[in-house]
Amino acid sequence: MTLRIARLSAPLFLAVSLLPVPAMAQHVEYAPGTMRFRVSSSTSGSQTTPGGTASFDIGVEERITLSIMRQAKDTVMAMLTLDSISIKSPGPQPDLSKLVGAKFVSLLSPTGKFYSSRAPEGLDPQLAPIIEGVGKLLPAFPDNLAQGVTWTDTIKGKVARMGMDVDLTNVGRYTVEGDTTIGGQKAFRIVRNAAMKGVGGGSMQGTAVTMEMSSTSAGAFFITPSGSYLGGSAKDNALTRIVVVQQNMEITIKQSTATTTELIK
Repeated sequence: MTLRIARLSAPLFLAVSLLPVPAMAQHVEYAPGTMRFRVSSSTSGSQTTPGGTASFDIGVEERITLSIMRQAKDTVMAMLTLDSISIKSPGPQPDLSKLVGAKFVSLLSPTGKFYSSRAPEGLDPQLAPIIEGVGKLLPAFPDNLAQGVTWTDTIKGKVARMGMDVDLTNVGRYTVEGDTTIGGQKAFRIVRNAAMKGVGGGSMQGTAVTMEMSSTSAGAFFITPSGSYLGGSAKDNALTRIVVVQQNMEITIKQSTATTTELIK
């Protein structure tokens, strides 16, 4: 039985609750324009079965061109082109040829609330976590930002993982912790802490299985007052338990992932 390591998906539903906004808060929305990013992630972990424990290390690097266009008063379109992708991992490598040059279209609110995403047809379903990550690059935030602003979002949705349908709930807490300068541009530094749980079931290679997932995440991202996304970073720790129902066999996957998104020229 071969298992695929999954990245967490982005929201299917987003509810935001805000605390009072300071008087000097600035109105911020995503601005039209084109930028390029390097997204690098490094994952290490272990997989435990009745036969023993095996460790793994996986590295992914992507270069993405992002073009943002205003479609309506309440909608922006983000077109993301995957310029290149490489994966370093033990064992057979997935076919990435159809991903290079692929274009992903996402519709968002002017402050990044996710509406929908469309990926090219015919891509390998095993690459679903990468596909989801590309299509949902931009973070969401309230339209008024200032130092000390805090908010909470709750993300709920059903996603496919390893051939199973999984119901996910993710609660994130955000704080604007002042500002910084990146590449000569002044930006808000927004700190994020989140916890996720997921439960699901289905079949894997024709065998009935159940799945439980949990994770914690900590990181930060950067938005300029004029509405440009300048990247961010995150560290995630995840635990997945899969039970093969007929054999009453449990498989446990632990993984730690560090991800960095950098603006490049």
